[in-house]
Amino acid sequence: MNITSHRTLMVCLLAGALALAVALAATNDVSAAPPEPVDDTFTEGGLCDFPVLFEISGKNKVIDLPNGDVLFKNPGLRVTLTNVDEPTNQVTYVSTGTIRLTELEDGELLLVTTGRTVLFNEDIGILVPIGRFTLVIDKKGNFSQPTGNGRLIDACARLA
Repeated sequence: MNITSHRTLMVCLLAGALALAVALAATNDVSAAPPEPVDDTFTEGGLCDFPVLFEISGKNKVIDLPNGDVLFKNPGLRVTLTNVDEPTNQVTYVSTGTIRLTELEDGELLLVTTGRTVLFNEDIGILVPIGRFTLVIDKKGNFSQPTGNGRLIDACARLA
């Protein structure tokens, strides 16, 4: 399982995600090209006890690094989350952090977040790590719980 084949999975991680379909549209080289605009809206079930509407806007850039790692940069990415069952329950996060994806020798993927990002997956729900956190994505696409230094916000709890 290589990093390139997981690019779609990663866009799902970034709540602008980390909409990895958005990341695929971004520039994939180490050039000085500016980040690409992002404007996406979608609903996801199975992350919280209720469906969540994602509204994502801002900019995103995917950079393939010379060592094979992939860097996701999100300058000014804004993620608004709404509890579809209770639409007055809404939060907005500015996700300006960076995510670095490294393929490990055993085929698992190491994800390192710095700054403020928005991650989501059925294994972890919707989390907003602020600081430096790491997690591992196994060969089956399962996510470990993030560990690290900083603050970890459970967005599902905030939307409940």
